[in-house]
Amino acid sequence: MKEILLNDNWLFHKENEVEGCVTLPHTYNAVDGQSGISMWRGNGFYKKEVLFSEEDLKEKIFVIFAFLVSIGFTLYGMIPTLFSGDLNILHVLSIIMSIFGFIGTWTLAIQWQHTFKANGVQNVAGILVAGIQGVYGEMFKSCYYLSTEFIGHYNWKKRRNDNGELVVDKKFSLKDVLIAVFFWTFGLGFISYWMGGQKIVLDAITNGLSFTAQQRQVKGHLDGYYIWLVVDLLSFILYLSIGNPIVAFSYLGMVAQGFVGIIIWKKSQGQ
Repeated sequence: MKEILLNDNWLFHKENEVEGCVTLPHTYNAVDGQSGISMWRGNGFYKKEVLFSEEDLKEKIFVIFAFLVSIGFTLYGMIPTLFSGDLNILHVLSIIMSIFGFIGTWTLAIQWQHTFKANGVQNVAGILVAGIQGVYGEMFKSCYYLSTEFIGHYNWKKRRNDNGELVVDKKFSLKDVLIAVFFWTFGLGFISYWMGGQKIVLDAITNGLSFTAQQRQVKGHLDGYYIWLVVDLLSFILYLSIGNPIVAFSYLGMVAQGFVGIIIWKKSQGQ
């Protein structure tokens, strides 16, 4: 994440007199008592001009647009059910999953250390939703996610530098990704088939990719985000096909969040 320090080169204005450049933190009357004059009281203000490049401006506009898109899709999935007055346990759990999924993915993008707590709540709701709807690959995926939240919290702490910034691994390991996708997909497909689940092929492919993306990201790998983009689109199709628009549209909103995450993680310190 790009850090911009704003402490230096501020202009302090005392009444109508320009005092010149100061560095924050600054106390305007700190030496009045030492110099033998009375302590000054009056109106004053600080002023600083900050210039952003055109690239920075475009990036900020895109982040705002992505945020509005993601919250729009999330609300679009929830509002019809909320206003229908026909709430059941599946609806309530789906709404919890959607809200905490929104919080978790955005805090993951900005590399907030406590993102794993928000994602943990989403995982618990996800286990119950998937179990009720018979998509067992999704259910075991959420169980796996829940366990990796603790691992991710520990790994991220280790990967932070002295300034508290997350050091991102920007190398793309195609071999590791393909091996993980292969084994997770067939393993989850077999479990889902054995338990008599729904949408077995789509469920297995989606969650084979999901397991891999989660595994990569909790270890600080940038390539996890590229996999997430595919996962979010497939999850949208999966949940829409089993009649859960609340969760489906929250995943569609996560696509926008994924692009923001890639932008931020690319700018992070890496190796």
